[in-house]
Amino acid sequence: MHLFHCPDLLGASVELPEEEAHHATAVLRLAVGTRIGLLDGAGTKAAGEIESASKKGCTVRILERVVLPAERSARIHLAVAPTKQMDRYEWFVEKAVEIGVDRITPLITDRTERGKLRIDRLQRVAISAMKQSQRAWLPRIDELTTVKHLLQEDLAPQRLFGWCEGEHRSLMERYTPSIDTVVLIGPEGDFTPEEAATFRNTGFHAVSIGAARLRTETAALAVCTWISLAQQR
Repeated sequence: MHLFHCPDLLGASVELPEEEAHHATAVLRLAVGTRIGLLDGAGTKAAGEIESASKKGCTVRILERVVLPAERSARIHLAVAPTKQMDRYEWFVEKAVEIGVDRITPLITDRTERGKLRIDRLQRVAISAMKQSQRAWLPRIDELTTVKHLLQEDLAPQRLFGWCEGEHRSLMERYTPSIDTVVLIGPEGDFTPEEAATFRNTGFHAVSIGAARLRTETAALAVCTWISLAQQR
């Protein structure tokens, strides 16, 4: 059964968003009466039947819906510096959504090589990954955010940052699965010593994820995978 993202699943009938409606009617050519699955990205799954399908849109009658509990006991927030090649960052977003993440913040650091991102593209990648993995929750994807701005937020109590230099502990030793967590991952040139000092002064702990020096997107995905699996033990 084909799955579609529809943020509003409250009514007896719903209109698919324009892009999803186009995919259903123009690409898949689904006819009236076809049963489809719906995800709102906020924990609700539904089964529906297409009531009308045209170039103007696609209306779906809701047959049944179920509200699912949160997928994890503690939230996972990854703040990751954009990679120079956009496709690598999109790959990270796709896989992180499949594995399980609650929030992704593209992070501008002193050594970040990319100053612009198309957040709408990242959101489409995330929606596609949510449908592919049949998850009920769509992570929040922020606009590009500076380190200074992020540190002014009320962040998760467990605060970690990847660090290849200086004093650090293994992520496996430091991470506590029951506590909401934010993890900062720097660019390929790593965070500067000054940034690392700032993080420590605001309650962050330096962690490593092994002896190998990983690319930004690989490091971020490794962190996401380990934390997600640690919560399932």
